[in-house]
Amino acid sequence: MTTYLTKAGILKLEEEIKQLRKQKAELTDEVRKAREHGDLRENAEYHAAKERLTQVVEKLGDLQFKMVDVTVVDPSQQKADMAVLGMRIKVKDLTTKQTDEYTLVGPDETDAAAGKISIQAPLGRAFLGHKVGEKITVALPAGPRPFEILSIKIAD
Repeated sequence: MTTYLTKAGILKLEEEIKQLRKQKAELTDEVRKAREHGDLRENAEYHAAKERLTQVVEKLGDLQFKMVDVTVVDPSQQKADMAVLGMRIKVKDLTTKQTDEYTLVGPDETDAAAGKISIQAPLGRAFLGHKVGEKITVALPAGPRPFEILSIKIAD
């Protein structure tokens, strides 16, 4: 399955892989040292290091699998007239009259606190492909909500 990322997202993923490789090397060394302490059945240090190593190896494997089929989306290559991956959109909730800004990102880059919403989440999926001035009704868990897209620009 293709993973869609922005340039920032791919850099973040590459950094995370680098850090996990470093942790893997450190934990492998810890396991080796703990194994040298003798009887493994009663060696809590060994079992703890082995458990952490297993978790790091699994996470690293997952991320490396994602990297096999990554498509980096460059929003600067898109027209800024449509809500697509990598665009910053300003919307108005027509019920509350509140305005918000969101950056549309792939699911691996989601960060609600930073206003980054996944194109697979209900809100992101609803805005995808729409233009400035369009009104969209989004099916949210609390019920349908009408929004209007006020602006679209390339995300920083």
